[in-house]
Amino acid sequence: MREAGDRQCVALRNVAVPVRLGLLERERAAPQTVIVDVELWRRHRGYRGGGLAECLDYDRIHRHLTEVWPRRPHTGLLEELAEDLIAVCFADPKVEACRVRIRKPEVYGDGAVPELEVVRRRPG
Repeated sequence: MREAGDRQCVALRNVAVPVRLGLLERERAAPQTVIVDVELWRRHRGYRGGGLAECLDYDRIHRHLTEVWPRRPHTGLLEELAEDLIAVCFADPKVEACRVRIRKPEVYGDGAVPELEVVRRRPG
């Protein structure tokens, strides 16, 4: 996403969210915390006024993660969560591309942390 031209990236990092997630039997017993990073990208030549309506709104993403995800039914795969979040990112027509990273720090006791990263450009 760092190609030639003026770009803007708004990032939301280290959002800790309790979710019911995983395929392992021990993961089905209780919610586990995932850590989410999101980047929203667009072409941009500098802020020209207009308030929040002209900005990429990370608060909308934060609310979805903290209000919707903890209430989701059990989800088997990180990929399902990533696709849900990508759809929320692209609900804002100003977003041209996004990067979603989700980590599961609690699944292993030895410090290993599974992580999924998806980079997606708006179709069309």
